[in-house]
Amino acid sequence: MDQEAKVIMLGTGAPVPNLERMPSAELLIMENIPILIDCGEGATTQIMKAGFQPQDIHHLFFTHLHCDHMLGYGQFLIGGWTLGRKKLTVYGPKGTRDFHEAVLSTLRSDVEYRKSLGRSPEGILDVEIIEIEDAGLVNTSLPIEVTCEEMVHYEPTFAYRFQTKDKAVVFSGDTSPVNALVQLSEGADVIVHECCLTSNSAYEGNDEQEHRIWESLQREHCTPQQAAETAKKAGVSTLITNHFLPDINERQVYDEIASVFNGNIIVSEDLQEIKL
Repeated sequence: MDQEAKVIMLGTGAPVPNLERMPSAELLIMENIPILIDCGEGATTQIMKAGFQPQDIHHLFFTHLHCDHMLGYGQFLIGGWTLGRKKLTVYGPKGTRDFHEAVLSTLRSDVEYRKSLGRSPEGILDVEIIEIEDAGLVNTSLPIEVTCEEMVHYEPTFAYRFQTKDKAVVFSGDTSPVNALVQLSEGADVIVHECCLTSNSAYEGNDEQEHRIWESLQREHCTPQQAAETAKKAGVSTLITNHFLPDINERQVYDEIASVFNGNIIVSEDLQEIKL
């Protein structure tokens, strides 16, 4: 496995179906350990396209439990187990355990069938679920310090900071602008920041319902400028934006960020690899 620390943007899209962008998922490689952050639809396929194997990923962090961040979990869970994974720890906000149990219940007959073929239940019936209730240090077995802060979103949502002695990476999850994210990101090398509120054709017409949705989204997400302001205040070196709706103008997103933030700017694409 590649020793180099990096982030691979498995899915840079949003809930709206998009042929160009899969839903949210990122793969962080630190200390030679692959760590999955969120698990949107197609995450397992994207992991393999990126040159990794799902059975080699033993740590998954959910920022929150909206569909575009977790609908790929069933395939990741049973697919990785089928390929030989013996251990998995899943971290996330309250509700993660119920979600895992619901997925496992749905797959129960499939799991029993595969056990009847001789597969060990290790790696699927003994998954460790760690629910996070408060901001601060996350208890993990990783040789990496993981801290979190609660974000402002429709349901419990955490941003995560992964810190080694010489590298720090932050994943915002979904959020409107919040000072807690600035504090969590202070001095980090990289922040992967949601940027859902970009100009796109879906919300620029005359449909009243779509306009109401757009107004509601502004209470739950960030514009390019708001993401840039967080990165600037935190003093991060690189801002990676993601969580895009269809039909965005990438050049416009970049320019809006650059008007505020003078660090390294990456308007990410699916399967893009960023070295830390």
